[in-house]
Amino acid sequence: MFLDQELKNIQEAKNRLGICCDLRRRLINLEVQDLRFRVRRTFSNLTLGLALAEQLLSFLRERKGRRR
Repeated sequence: MFLDQELKNIQEAKNRLGICCDLRRRLINLEVQDLRFRVRRTFSNLTLGLALAEQLLSFLRERKGRRR
């Protein structure tokens, strides 16, 4: 009887450990997806910012050229 209870406790602990490992794997996948999204968004914003800066410089050059 004692050994049966001990085996049952070990099996329950093993099941809890399996659940914890599965949850950690899922959490890591979500964190990686979030990181990818943030990197993509950062590059997108950077590209947009560079495009706007380029257009602004072009506008200022044209404006300066018209003054002369």
